[in-house]
Amino acid sequence: SKPLALVMALVDHFQIAQPIDPDRIYVVGLSMGGFGTWDLLQRQSEKYAAAVPICGGGDPTYAKKIGTVPIWAFHGDQDTVVKPHRSREMVQALRELGNPVIHTEYPGIGHNSWTPTAENRLVWDWLFAQRRRSEIEKDQP
Repeated sequence: SKPLALVMALVDHFQIAQPIDPDRIYVVGLSMGGFGTWDLLQRQSEKYAAAVPICGGGDPTYAKKIGTVPIWAFHGDQDTVVKPHRSREMVQALRELGNPVIHTEYPGIGHNSWTPTAENRLVWDWLFAQRRRSEIEKDQP
């Protein structure tokens, strides 16, 4: 889509214009941005050190393209806007391919799963501890 192409161009621009560590580029998105997070990973997994999709979904048939990018996915089990199975399907597909994706599903929470996620300091500590791994490192346990 045009918006996703603009996001990809913006990331490329910032990599050139700002002193950004290319091994520490993260993608986080909620709701439609959660869908965008999965989509970016499926298109450019080599660019991102880690991802946090929140109440989004992706196409599990493209999970192989994501590889072993560290992911912590969030969803509310009572979400009626984006059904929780959208995250569950992505998580299952990635785990079947060997990606140890973390999945947190909040009991009794609807679409607003971003508030408890954003308030959880462990999420941010985990995210900022991630770095993109080289191809050699990816082959090692």
